[in-house]
Amino acid sequence: MRCYVEPSPAGGYFVRLRGEAAPLSRHDTEDEAEAAAAAYERGLARTDTAEHVVLADGSEVRLRPVRAEDKPLFARAWSRLSGESVYRRFLQPRHGLSVGELAFFTEIDHVDHEAIGAIDPAAGEGVGVARYIRDRERPHAAEAAVVVIDDWQGRGLAGKLLRRLTARATENGVRVFSAHLLASNDAMLSLLGRLGEITVTRRNGPTIEVDVDLPVELPTLEHTLRAAASGEVRHRLPPP
Repeated sequence: MRCYVEPSPAGGYFVRLRGEAAPLSRHDTEDEAEAAAAAYERGLARTDTAEHVVLADGSEVRLRPVRAEDKPLFARAWSRLSGESVYRRFLQPRHGLSVGELAFFTEIDHVDHEAIGAIDPAAGEGVGVARYIRDRERPHAAEAAVVVIDDWQGRGLAGKLLRRLTARATENGVRVFSAHLLASNDAMLSLLGRLGEITVTRRNGPTIEVDVDLPVELPTLEHTLRAAASGEVRHRLPPP
């Protein structure tokens, strides 16, 4: 087992991942902790509901929505991010993810908070994630971010993740992505620029806040089938 349970010095029980210093989650009872550890193990073994994608350099990844049991993937991927990559994502130095942060990043509703993860199928490791969180004051907008571990950067993975995140956002009524980033982050600005025109809404020293209008996507096959089933779509036969 890669995940194990141990008592917390402050009471309760931690679930930990072998090789990682920070715990994955804390639970009130040992039974709850054992159940969580088993769920994490099942999550590490699952390969279903994932889209197989080949990147420009021929490398392969699986893309799928993030699940609560993905905490081990997040913990391990964090250790493979350089300090520079962490700073570009969070705009400050960070030294690992807390139990609360792991819960926030993985226990999501997939409507107001969505995340698409990328997994290296050969190693079973998480290598990137794209995320949006809806703005409560602007329900049509959501803050978006993408992070890819260093040795997978430059392969086009960030763009693949962002496009799939955009599709999920438009399905859920999000029409604008916002982002808070370094003005020198040309890679992220280029990715956002592929979606639409970038509007700088605020400048604060080396950082900027931007809005990007999301493209209007063609209906997906799933949406078309649903519409047809409800009678909203009528096939037009060609004239004889």
